[in-house]
Amino acid sequence: MKILVTGGSGMVGQNIKYIEDKHREHKFVYLSSKDCDLTNRYETMCYFQNGKFDFIIHLAANVGGLYKNMNQGIKMFSDNIKINENVLEACYTYNIERGIFVLSSCIYPENPSKFPMDETMIHESPPHRSNQGYAYAKRMLEMQCRQYNEKYNTEYICLIPVNLYGKYDNFKITESHVIPELMHRLHLGKINDLDKYDIYGTGEPLRQFLYAENFAEIILKVLFDTNNNDTEPMVVCNDEIKIKNLVDILCDVIGINKEKIEYNKNKSNGIMRKTVSNKKLLEKYPNIVFKDLNIGLNEMYNWFIKNYINLRK
Repeated sequence: MKILVTGGSGMVGQNIKYIEDKHREHKFVYLSSKDCDLTNRYETMCYFQNGKFDFIIHLAANVGGLYKNMNQGIKMFSDNIKINENVLEACYTYNIERGIFVLSSCIYPENPSKFPMDETMIHESPPHRSNQGYAYAKRMLEMQCRQYNEKYNTEYICLIPVNLYGKYDNFKITESHVIPELMHRLHLGKINDLDKYDIYGTGEPLRQFLYAENFAEIILKVLFDTNNNDTEPMVVCNDEIKIKNLVDILCDVIGINKEKIEYNKNKSNGIMRKTVSNKKLLEKYPNIVFKDLNIGLNEMYNWFIKNYINLRK
């Protein structure tokens, strides 16, 4: 099989490349924005026509952390809608009938009817106002995949990961997600021997974190499980933790005195809780083992130090 991985230069794409040797019978092609602008319909259709792919893993998106979402919501909505439309049209036109399409747990309602949320609740009510542009675009991707599956009998499967972290992450402080931003800011503070470390928000929000290498393995497991024709969305998550507790772990990993941590309550917390359930995933794949957060953060920080000069920062 020839498999196209869009967003191939991003964190999840690079983690798939890292483990692809386990699947040598398949050929993986990693597409980055330098190869094709997926917001451009003509470029997208030409690329897919020439590629003759069998499967797709669609990771490409205009994505970022809380403050990027708050500041660039219009562009994130517009870019991601265009990407969705073009990729799905190209898949159908050029006979890619099975693939993984990645959403995010941030698409879930701000005020759900229950916790933990499951796959039936994606469209229950509006997402948090801080990331509406991205969240609504990803909700539309789920709806579009469902319509293609119903009309054309395709197998476009949406996976919904929680906050991802790991090697190859984006550490740009103004755009990154919570773990790479905290790791980078705390690391810079240690280098500069700061007397205090300013952490945005109260530290009280709850979040779930998933090691990107784990997610890459799960993507391939689901993609190649062709006996499973269930195309309904599926959450991929681990246990939840308070941001304060995450900061404590990062202090231990990086080697920082926790007494120097101060929480800036004037900065936004984002949504306080968005807990989702992995019940469906574990019913289908009961042998999945998630990497412990302490171990994952140590591996990530060691990689961060070794690759600092070349990081996305």
